[in-house]
Amino acid sequence: MSQQASTVAREFADARWAFERYEAIRPRLPTFDKPGLAQERADLGEIADRFDAFVFDSFGVLNVGEVPIPGAAARIADLRRRGKKVLVLTNAATAPLDTLPLKYADLGFDFSAEEVISSRAILATHLKQHAAPQPWSVIAPEASNAAELEVPFTLIEGAAVPEGRAGGVILLSSQTMDDDLYVALKASLASRPGPVLVGNPDLVAPRVEGYSLEPGTYAHQLADDLGLEPEFFGKPYDNAFNAVSVHLGRTVQPHRIAMVGDTLHTDILGGSAAGFGTILVKNYGVLKSLDVTACIEQSGISPDYIVPQI
Repeated sequence: MSQQASTVAREFADARWAFERYEAIRPRLPTFDKPGLAQERADLGEIADRFDAFVFDSFGVLNVGEVPIPGAAARIADLRRRGKKVLVLTNAATAPLDTLPLKYADLGFDFSAEEVISSRAILATHLKQHAAPQPWSVIAPEASNAAELEVPFTLIEGAAVPEGRAGGVILLSSQTMDDDLYVALKASLASRPGPVLVGNPDLVAPRVEGYSLEPGTYAHQLADDLGLEPEFFGKPYDNAFNAVSVHLGRTVQPHRIAMVGDTLHTDILGGSAAGFGTILVKNYGVLKSLDVTACIEQSGISPDYIVPQI
């Protein structure tokens, strides 16, 4: 990442920056061919009968950082009472898999482990079933427990990428990423190319104090700087929505599944490409400070419904 690019990203990583950056990387995202006019609704209660299953993004829909969104847990409970299936589809990849249900329980939600599908789990399945045997350099904090991926790896937390790095790179988390590490990683991949797997395709995540840069930001910058093609796991890519379909089986048709999210370029784009219904939550997520109608018109990505919160 150039010094300008990394500095601008960190200093101006807000909703407008994220939206424009998503637009810039559109060629790497799924295509959208479902134009339509989004319908405004007060909440999910008004359209609950339209769907049999609801798939929720986490940040900006259920919680903002470590704070639950008011009324979200009650809405999940209401949907359960109506006989709806509920799932979480999250691009969270930093935390070990067994901690996610505990995280949601601490926030007041009652999701079981089977009801939480994470991009980290999708990446782990890929590594077990499809990835060629090789050593991996994993970028993540030690607490992330990268050993859970069950591949040979070297954990990279500081700015030093091993000079003898061989094999691929896994961007599991951005918590330890900074400009120095990015520069070192770029140099290493330039001299020793290898596959780059990305456990979280998001560019940013909404938090109480602002927006955090996520692994997708760095992966797309690597693609811009080096011409490489990272492999992404999670929304908006089909591996995420295929995981939902496998979980639900043939009991729910795609058009009876609602993807509920706060971003046009991940939740809505990916859900639409999968044939799901889509619901944009606008009051707490990445688009909360923007004109949502203008964003839909500029991007051409339209949800089926827009709600202030779930």
